[in-house]
Amino acid sequence: MEFDERLQHAFDALATDLHREIAVRLASLRADLSGSVREGTGAAIAEATREARVAVEQEKSDRASDAVTRASAAAHAELTAEQKAAGDRLVEAVRAIDSGESLSEILDVLIAASRHEVGRAAIFLPHGQTLKSWRLAGFDALGYDDSSLEFHSADGGMIAEAAESAQSIRLEPGASRSTQPPPLANLPEQSLAVALPLVMSGHVFAVLYADDATHESAARTSWPGTIEVLARHASRALEAITATRLAQVAEVVAR
Repeated sequence: MEFDERLQHAFDALATDLHREIAVRLASLRADLSGSVREGTGAAIAEATREARVAVEQEKSDRASDAVTRASAAAHAELTAEQKAAGDRLVEAVRAIDSGESLSEILDVLIAASRHEVGRAAIFLPHGQTLKSWRLAGFDALGYDDSSLEFHSADGGMIAEAAESAQSIRLEPGASRSTQPPPLANLPEQSLAVALPLVMSGHVFAVLYADDATHESAARTSWPGTIEVLARHASRALEAITATRLAQVAEVVAR
């Protein structure tokens, strides 16, 4: 074999080895690059997923916060409107009491205003050992007409207690009932009831009873306070009318 042929043969063998080595290295590089791409893609996907979850949770939180804010604003507006309405009713009832010129007119206003606030109201007049209803409102479902009840003070429960003590008596929902509701009430355990004495010149001349057994005052939790204000004002108005009439009688007699 001549020199040139041997040289060509050696060159071809070297080229073949070089191509093989390059192919092996390229394959290894491709594998490394593929692994890096997969790892990078996986990390990118995980990061994108995490960011998406954070964004979704933030959006949920923002929506929830907005909903709470709107609900709170609506509740506040409703409460404000109810408080204003209750205040307006109280002022109107006080004015009506002031306009009354007799015991019956003033008590009519008192029972009507109380009935409007709470659902059931009654006025009883103590007489010796008995209590006689003067006016009933809201008790029709129990078969009582406007003024047809009379019972002994010993059976009068909280009405008799208010008449005897000249103190306001309150029966809380679900409370232990050492104080008993009156016989006409048929009061559920979760109902609130009050008995308010109407006092004139230190003497109880009537008792206002009211309860929320009809659930008409569910949105007006302030009704006991409103009714107590009306009862006290009615007592003062009646006292003023009585004093005026006595003064007129005394003036006539003096003539």
